[in-house]
Amino acid sequence: MDLHVLPDFTGRVVLYIENGRVTCDRRLFEDEHICALDTFIEMAREMELRIEEVTGGTDSNSNT
Repeated sequence: MDLHVLPDFTGRVVLYIENGRVTCDRRLFEDEHICALDTFIEMAREMELRIEEVTGGTDSNSNT
């Protein structure tokens, strides 16, 4: 498996694997974290953040 990192690299890497082969890799920066959506929502609620769907505006899909 070949990763696209420097020889002296230490850190976290995300791998995308397709049919048993690594097709893409990406270094995670110190301020980046990965979690499931339900975990993200739970963390947001614990911080008392409100998550709500926003509709309308210039970027909205008029077909929905």
